[in-house]
Amino acid sequence: MIPGLPKKENNVVDIASATATTSAIVFVRLSCQALVLVLSVRLLGVNHYGLITAVVAISLLLGPWGGLGFDFVALRDVSRDSRQASNYFWLGIRRVARSSPLLIVTTMVIVWLWFSNQYPLVLVALILAAELIFLRVTELIARIFQGRDDFNEMATVRLMNSVARLAILLPMTFLVSGLTAVQWAAAYFVAAVLSLLFSLYLLQRKIGIKAPPTYYRIDGASDGIHFASGITAARLSSEFDKALVHGLAGANSAGIYGAGYRLVTFAVAPVISFVNVIVGSLFRMGADSQRVDLGKKSLLLCAVASGYGAVVSITLWVFLPAIASILLGEDFGAVAEGLLPLALLPVAMSCRLVGEQAMAALDKFRIRTIAQWTVAMIAVTANFLLIPRIGWTASAWVLFAGELCLAICYVTAILRSDQMDNVV
Repeated sequence: MIPGLPKKENNVVDIASATATTSAIVFVRLSCQALVLVLSVRLLGVNHYGLITAVVAISLLLGPWGGLGFDFVALRDVSRDSRQASNYFWLGIRRVARSSPLLIVTTMVIVWLWFSNQYPLVLVALILAAELIFLRVTELIARIFQGRDDFNEMATVRLMNSVARLAILLPMTFLVSGLTAVQWAAAYFVAAVLSLLFSLYLLQRKIGIKAPPTYYRIDGASDGIHFASGITAARLSSEFDKALVHGLAGANSAGIYGAGYRLVTFAVAPVISFVNVIVGSLFRMGADSQRVDLGKKSLLLCAVASGYGAVVSITLWVFLPAIASILLGEDFGAVAEGLLPLALLPVAMSCRLVGEQAMAALDKFRIRTIAQWTVAMIAVTANFLLIPRIGWTASAWVLFAGELCLAICYVTAILRSDQMDNVV
């Protein structure tokens, strides 16, 4: 029996079953994303896709600040008291409404002043509004379901955005020969709106949405800022580098690197599903005076995730160039060998995904945030120095090194925690 888990998740079989079910939905989601990726590259062309990659990278970098990381707070607190789900939904809506519009306007002004006409403002506005408002509320709903251990609903909410994008882009392959970046951004925006509407319907049907609270005190709300800060730091390494490649090596390189990265991250989906299933139990263990068990369990989970990642990395090292050439077209054929550094990502990324959630459950936000920002700053500096000299493949090596450093840091911090020291 695993301490801290509810009865329906109180043994390995139940955890495996929940992970398998969630993974099946995630597999459908990733299949849709893969099709969207292929359709986007072919409809846009490598250059236009490189521009889209850069703008989406900026939106993903800013995304956690839409709502100031409140979706994490909702996940943690709802996992401890599911009766507060409706209250946390309304509180999250308020946070998004207060933070996202200002963030969008500020970013558009910066893009206009800094990049001149390189990025059309309509393109930036559509993608930022989709990511910081509509998809941010959708993610809040998914986190609420996750906190309640409604894993099927959580996975379905995240699935619908990919389904909506595919439903919009697929007919275009038969109706038009190509898309502009702005047209693609409009499709991205519409898909985000449709996804949110479905999520609201599912939330109302599953748990109901009560009247918004006039006042509600949240303990530890500042943890959301730590969460948003940490996600931003992580995305400086894993997402913003696409924008750097675009600016330093050109749209063609950004398109190749961005598409290759998306292919590799698909392979880590089972680990993401596993983390989504067990994260609620980690938070409950952290709140229920079971921190020694939490530390030991976290190390075991890191080892399991790393083993899976190693198998995936070996497989990708052998087959990734061929897969990229077949799926993404001839433009990628001559450069597919340069994607090999990305094949090493799953082993480090899998361990990092589990480790960072364990750090949050152990309330080690300060150490986690320092590690994330230190690695992010080193990665950004390294990219600025290496991309002009080596090319876009430098980003792949920097990304792998960053993920490996974070994984090692998290495992070391868990090993050296006071709770683990008390066991020895």
